Amino acid sequence: MYLYFGYLFFNFLILLNKLLHENITTSAVLFSVAVIFIWSFIPFIGYLVAKILKANTKNNKYILLFLGFGIGLFERSLFYFDVLTHKQTFIGTIIVFLLFFLIAYLPTKSSNKES
Repeated sequence: MYLYFGYLFFNFLILLNKLLHENITTSAVLFSVAVIFIWSFIPFIGYLVAKILKANTKNNKYILLFLGFGIGLFERSLFYFDVLTHKQTFIGTIIVFLLFFLIAYLPTKSSNKES
């Protein structure tokens, strides 16, 4: 869940930046917040699918939070550097979905102890 919170936090920062620079009605703000919650959860389903498929790695919650934030930053950079256009948001969502899926299998702690 921390992976989702990191990704959601990044998306809220982007939304907050937009809201501070534009004059938007209260209903539009509420709608935007609801859309951010739903749209940010879609890539997190990749992590849930990996856990259902028995990805049994135990990840640190702070690392997951940081990775979620980093994935959000990576996704935004794909559009900023014109790797993807805004018409290709579905491709960006699939990329993030796959990254979330792979993170479920990423070991963050070393099980080998050297003496």
